[in-house]
Formats: sequence, C-alpha cells, structure tokens
Amino acid sequence: MNHQTYRIPALLEPGAGILLAAPARFVTESQVEEAVAFIRTAGFKPIVPEGLLKRAGQFGGDDAHRAATLNAGFRNDEVRAIWAMRGGYGCGRILPLLDAPAFQLDPKWLIGFSDVTALHSWAQGQGVASLHAPVANTFAGSPESSKERFWKALMSEIPAAREPVVGGNLSVLYSLLGTPYFPDCTGAWLVLEDLDEYLYHIDRMLLAMRLAGVFDKAHGLLMGDFSDLHDNTIADGQGIDNPFGQSIAEMVQTHWPQEKPIHWGVPVGHGDQNESLVLGAGLNQGGHWVDRF
Repeated sequence: MNHQTYRIPALLEPGAGILLAAPARFVTESQVEEAVAFIRTAGFKPIVPEGLLKRAGQFGGDDAHRAATLNAGFRNDEVRAIWAMRGGYGCGRILPLLDAPAFQLDPKWLIGFSDVTALHSWAQGQGVASLHAPVANTFAGSPESSKERFWKALMSEIPAAREPVVGGNLSVLYSLLGTPYFPDCTGAWLVLEDLDEYLYHIDRMLLAMRLAGVFDKAHGLLMGDFSDLHDNTIADGQGIDNPFGQSIAEMVQTHWPQEKPIHWGVPVGHGDQNESLVLGAGLNQGGHWVDRF
C-alpha cells in the first residue's frame, strides 16, 4: 500500500491570491480578462504575471519564461494557488526548470487538467496534493454546480488518505513513463482520461503502463472521459477500413488486473462535465461528488 501522506496546500480564504499562468499554450487578452472575472467573482484576488501574453510558437513564451512564471508564484507569499490558463502541450518541457525547494517550503495549489497532468505528477513527486480541474479557459463551459464544487474543493478541509488518487491524462502519463516525474501509483487510485487519440494509440499506452508494472502497483482504476476518439477507418480519414476492433472497455479489461476495482464513468476529462478532483487525497474528499463511489 502507498503509505505516503501528501501535504494539502493551505485552503483558500476570501481574498487569497490566485496566479494565472500559461505553462503550455499561449493565451489571449480576452481569455485572461475572462479568467480574472471568474476569480474576482468568487471573492479572490487575481494575480496576472508580467509576460502572460508572451508567445513562442504555440507556447506561452519559451520554456525558461513559462517556468519562471511558476517559480515566481512558488516564491510569492501572496500567491496561494496557480491556475493554468490552458493545456495543450508544453508543461512537461518545464519540469526540470521548476524550483522544487520553493514549492515544498510553501506549497501552492496547482490547478488544471489535460497537459497540466505533468505539473500534477511533478507536485505529487514533491509530496504535495493538487487540483485536477478545468483550466481557466474551459471553466466557463462548466455546469454551475461544477463551478461551485471547484471553489469548494479549494476551501474545504480534506483528510489525508492511505489510498490517494493520482494520474490524469493518459497520453501525458505515457510520456512520463521511465522518468523521475511519473507519479507513485503504489496503493493509489489511478485516474485516466484522454482526448483525440486513435484507438490503437490508447491500447499501446495502456499496454506500456501494464508492462511497466503501473497497474500491478495501483489499488484501483478511475476511468474518466475518453473524448473524440478515432479509428483506422475511412470515416476517420483513412484510405481503407481497418478498425482496431476493441472498445475502451475491452482494452481496459485486457490490460487491467481482473481482481482490482474499476470505477467507470468518472466525470473528469474533456467531456461536458469535468469535476474537480484532489490528486493526493482519497475518494472521500469532504462531501464532494466522489462520495457516490
């Protein structure tokens, strides 16, 4: 069993500072203005760092700039949470540049999902919990009840857990296999979700996780939303029909140990409902949606 107890960052109090960051894709001025409004409406203080609108190709500035924004947030006592504006791709590139001692000295909430899975995994490597939740750019599309639970997750007491939740986006986790940044799955609930992948890609990633021993170490599996998937078919733009022939459920049943529990339909990921889930805490998180498991 995983006996590690993850530190829970200080709960947000009214007026607490929330830093907006672009650790992956670039953001626009209108996106920042919308995120600032969300934070103010919730009763917190938005902190917009210098250079948030920078762009280097598809990234929100070069790797050094994006890492520097997070590191400045780690060192700023006023910042109590760091909310990623967007996912996409890029968080993994900055992991070696992050200031772990500063983060451990005063842990801040890291908030986001999808590519932000890399930051979550890094945080768990530091022994700190984080919030798998909408990025600022997708928050507007969340149901009102989910928005309320988002803020509640940052303000409610969360008990320590012997079976913590870890994971996130399957593709990002796959990219971290064999690196120091892959989360410790021993005795943990592993949550998985993904978007815009071919079915055989999903199977290949699940196979890699199984062969790497990840599934043997984990306690249980939480299957989130797998959205907009493709197959090797004419309908998906291929020249001939050569379908993979297995559904997501069949792939999981092939690779996941039969004796271990699975929860299907967990409302996290790129679907219509992306609930907030504290990574590093257990399934019972102070009366949140996970209680129905």
